[in-house]
Amino acid sequence: MITAIAVDDEMNALGIIREFSQRITDLDLIQTFTDPTNALQFAFASKKKIDLVFLDIQMNRLNGLTLAGHLPHNSRIILTTAYPDYALQGYEMDVVDYLLKPFSFERFERAIQKVRLLLKVSTEQAYEEPRKIKPTGDDFIFVRTDYKTIKIKISDINYIEGSGNYVTLHTTRGKILVLQNLKKFEEQLTPYQFIRVHKSFIVSFNHIESIEKGWILIDKQEIPIGESYREPFQQFLNKNYKQF
Repeated sequence: MITAIAVDDEMNALGIIREFSQRITDLDLIQTFTDPTNALQFAFASKKKIDLVFLDIQMNRLNGLTLAGHLPHNSRIILTTAYPDYALQGYEMDVVDYLLKPFSFERFERAIQKVRLLLKVSTEQAYEEPRKIKPTGDDFIFVRTDYKTIKIKISDINYIEGSGNYVTLHTTRGKILVLQNLKKFEEQLTPYQFIRVHKSFIVSFNHIESIEKGWILIDKQEIPIGESYREPFQQFLNKNYKQF
C-alpha cells in the first residue's frame, strides 16, 4: 500500500486528488492540507511512513518547491500545478512526476504506476508488469540545452547516449545535447519501457526494430548490448513480451 498526503491551497484541487485516489486500491491518501506548514509538521510527526506527497507549487504561505526540500528524504513527490515553468526545476529535484492541471485520471494513474515501480510496491492490486507504461502525448520531460528549456515528448525518444557529463537524446525530431548524466534519465524513464543496455546507452523498447546477438537496431543505428547488461535485458524480454 502506498501511503500519501496532498498539499494544495485550493480545496477543489484537493478534492480531485482525493477522488482519483479513492479509485486506486493500493493508494491510501491519509490526509490533505491547505496549509503547507501543517503538512510538513504532519510528515515528520506521523507514525506512518509517508511514501508519497502530492504537492502544489504556487501556494500563498510557502512555495511548494521550498517545501519539497524540507520533506523527509524517503518521501516521493508528485508535483501538481497549473504552471509548466517549474517543470525543469522539479525534475532536477528528482520528483517522480509533474502533473499539469487540469489532469485526467489516466494521467494521474500513470504517475502512481511510476511510484509503484520506484517504491517496489508488491500488493495484490499492484501491476504485475510495472514497466509496461506506453507513453502518450501527455508524457514529457523538460531538458535544458543552449541556454533554453525544451519540452520533449517521451514517445519521441528513440534512445539516449551518454558520454562523460553529457547526454545526447536521439529523438524522432533530431538530436538534443544535454549537460546531464544517464542515471537521471534512467530513473525518470524506466517506467515507460526504457531499459539500459550498455553503460553508455538507454533504449526505448517501443522503438526497437530488431535484436541481434550483441546489438539492437533503432532508427538504422546499431546499439551495443553490454556484457553485464545482457542477462537483465533477456530477463526483461522474457517477463514482459511474448517471443515466437
